Amino acid sequence: MENWMCKYLMFIVLLSLNSCTKDDICPQETPTTPLLIITFKDILNPTVSKSVTNLTIETDQDPPIVFVTNIATDSIGIPLRTNADTVQYRFVKNTGETDEIIDVYEFNYERSDSYLNRACGFITTYEGLTALKTDQGMLDWILNLSILNTTVEDETEAHITILH
Repeated sequence: MENWMCKYLMFIVLLSLNSCTKDDICPQETPTTPLLIITFKDILNPTVSKSVTNLTIETDQDPPIVFVTNIATDSIGIPLRTNADTVQYRFVKNTGETDEIIDVYEFNYERSDSYLNRACGFITTYEGLTALKTDQGMLDWILNLSILNTTVEDETEAHITILH
């Protein structure tokens, strides 16, 4: 009886080792759907990076999905939607402070899905990126938004620069 169990156990181990194929594992270096890369620059000297204090970026929906919360940074990567050709983001400066300022922008684009393989699935690239300020607030902290690259297919360069 022990011999039978040993053979059965060995069969199960071999079967489990043989069940993974090369296509079942997505290599870490495989490109994924890119984030929208935004850099923040000084309005007085647009070649100089300028951090945003207490920055929060969230979707303009109820309840909001928060992608960045209460940080100080001069660049950020945020996702565009893979299931729609538009997304609205609330850019909040000085989150939670008495001088909190919110600007809302809508990003529009066309999506293109590419199949990689069974393990990695699809990646989405975006073309024709545009941005439109949608709030009419009295105070704006974003003084200029400039699109540097209308195609979002990688994260090696900035797609948008925000001057503040």
